[in-house]
Amino acid sequence: MKNYTKWVLFIFLAALLAFILSPSLERLLTSTSYYGLRIQIMYLSGTLGIIFMSAAVIASARISFINNLLGGLDKAYNFHKLSAGLGFLFGFIHYIISFSNKMLIKAGIIESPASTNHLTGTILEIYKASYAFLDPAFIIMIIVVFIAAYRKIPYHIFQYTHKLIPLLYLFVAFHAFATIFRGGWVGTVGGVILHAFVIIGAVCAVITLFQLTGINKRFNGTVKSIKSIQTGIIEIKISAPDTFKYKAGQFVFLKFKFSFEPHPFSIASYSNDGILTFYIKESGDFTNKIVNNIKEGDTVRVEGPYGQFTFDDSNKNQLWIAGGIGITPFIAALENLSLNKNEKNITLIFSSVGKSPFDDKIKSLCSKSNVKLISVDTNKDGLLTYDKIKSLAPDIAASSIWFCGPYGFRRCVEKGLKADNISIKNLHYDSFTFR
Repeated sequence: MKNYTKWVLFIFLAALLAFILSPSLERLLTSTSYYGLRIQIMYLSGTLGIIFMSAAVIASARISFINNLLGGLDKAYNFHKLSAGLGFLFGFIHYIISFSNKMLIKAGIIESPASTNHLTGTILEIYKASYAFLDPAFIIMIIVVFIAAYRKIPYHIFQYTHKLIPLLYLFVAFHAFATIFRGGWVGTVGGVILHAFVIIGAVCAVITLFQLTGINKRFNGTVKSIKSIQTGIIEIKISAPDTFKYKAGQFVFLKFKFSFEPHPFSIASYSNDGILTFYIKESGDFTNKIVNNIKEGDTVRVEGPYGQFTFDDSNKNQLWIAGGIGITPFIAALENLSLNKNEKNITLIFSSVGKSPFDDKIKSLCSKSNVKLISVDTNKDGLLTYDKIKSLAPDIAASSIWFCGPYGFRRCVEKGLKADNISIKNLHYDSFTFR
């Protein structure tokens, strides 16, 4: 089980605990009416929904403590997507039960519930206000979630609509916060648990809504140079302050003047004179715009570093696998090793289509770092498969594996490791799929 899936299970148990330690459990078990049973199931689904939604919002705020718990920022985003999906599912169930209750009462099929006259004054007004925008907010959320899930919808539309999520969450969180008063959860341990998730989630939603995520890791850099080193690959050098600290293998978010959102890029090197180097493959709308819209002297907002792809483990044997532009973090690691003593047995398998512009650099750095280099030209040698990797690195079972390359390639490696009963925990990678 992956680390972030364990935390998803923890959130599920926390939500169940909140329900168990509230008056709703006893009411569910002792309910003598059909309506009373539906109401408590509605509370259960609502509790699961809002706590999962809160966890998803918290994970998206790029808080270092949370990132470390989940295994890195990329894993935090995986947790975010899974928690958000579950939160929406339980929230949808909650909404359907609530809506159908109104329809069944209107049709005279079930009895009308007790009124809320036990709520008075400000509390009653807060409770009523929590319903004011709930229906339209949830309908908009359904549309936004559909756009996020349906990958054929262009990415830029996903980006724009996803900006609404923190605001929509605040409406739902306000409803959950106020409903506790009607349900008699106030003063119970369950109420404290739910309120804690909602309050922390609301704070993180505000941080995200006003684009304050990672603000303590931001600085403005200057483009020092930009050039094409091969068709489809560009090199960008950006200045960084003396206070910038990072570990080889980490990445940062770059926000150029033309970009709506920052994008993640691995750091290829960080020189003593404070220059960050990036190698970027032109593979989409955003990266294609860089060449035509960026020039020397431009200001770039840099946020980071992030990531735990830092080659830190206790295993003396490491197998590095790079595919194409995925060689970037390994260049940083090799430069670091060339300046320090390499105490590990490292093999680097570098796969590229034809001659790579990094070939000479990699050969030189591997020689200086005492790293065994195996280059694979797929035009001559065919695709690099898991079986080929095993033949090139027969000690794979005894090694920690560090991978950076195309998603499909990584999935092949994962399937091969599972087939050979090699723990997936041995495989380290950063995932840049944020949708």
